[in-house]
Amino acid sequence: MTLTQLNYILAVDRCRNFAQAARECFVTQPTLSMQIQKLEDYLQVIVFDRSKSPVEPTPMGKKVLEYAKKVMHGANELEQLSKSLRGEISGEFVLGIIPTLAPYLLPLFVQKFIEEYPAVELKIFEYQTDEIIKFLKEGKIDGGLLAVPLGTKELKENHLFFEPFKIFFSPEHELLKKKSVDEKDLDLREAWLLKEGHCLRAQALQLCQYKKVKGDKNLYFEAGSLETLVNMVKSSQGFTVLPYLACVNLSTQDQKLIKDFKSHQPVRDIAFVTGPLSMKTSIEEALIKVVMKSLPKELKKTSDKSEVLAISN
Repeated sequence: MTLTQLNYILAVDRCRNFAQAARECFVTQPTLSMQIQKLEDYLQVIVFDRSKSPVEPTPMGKKVLEYAKKVMHGANELEQLSKSLRGEISGEFVLGIIPTLAPYLLPLFVQKFIEEYPAVELKIFEYQTDEIIKFLKEGKIDGGLLAVPLGTKELKENHLFFEPFKIFFSPEHELLKKKSVDEKDLDLREAWLLKEGHCLRAQALQLCQYKKVKGDKNLYFEAGSLETLVNMVKSSQGFTVLPYLACVNLSTQDQKLIKDFKSHQPVRDIAFVTGPLSMKTSIEEALIKVVMKSLPKELKKTSDKSEVLAISN
């Protein structure tokens, strides 16, 4: 039994056609068929029902394919481990990032990383927190950029920076007259929030309720992006809570609608998270290095824990 044979049966499973699988593997169909036959003889299991079109795995074949995927994943991880041990920074890396961070953090470091590490194939996907946790545990992605703590011991959280929260008010809001705003002054009935599933929604709710706000009804609208929230607040009444990076590129006029929190500075803890199957240490360290170098000066500063209030998910 060889890794090549396992790769061939996985290709047939994907294509459900021997000829197409052979083309994908850059071999002739007779070669692919012969190797799969050798594997079936060795295991004494018929993996595919060749009488059907498209080809289908047999009931026992499905179990073989399931384990073949695990073996091939392990082989790929072992290869990455050997590269890390040699200090070689190359190969594929799949990164998940939450939507409230992606539009603001990615432009700061992605191009720099690609230029500095051309041998790395970086694949980036926007996922919500629950999806990133699931995919990291399953080994479907290699790392994640998101707010922590996540409350699971299976994942390793590498702290990057604290990102402060700001309050964005509608143009005529009374609280704009204040130099800074206390949480108890916020009325949750005026809040514009992201839809369910976004960790920032839960953080905003927790933040507003920290000082027992005046109400918890009539949330009116749930947005899918921070940009939508900003536009809705500007065209109506109320406020929303924005992370620091989302405020950086706002227009000069919109910057006037931002207020800081009074006393303790609420923040979210942004971390680089890896799963239990991760062995791409050298790429992880390179990514973290570039991200940290690319941050605005305000976020590079070490936060004094006595002056910040970390908001959990």
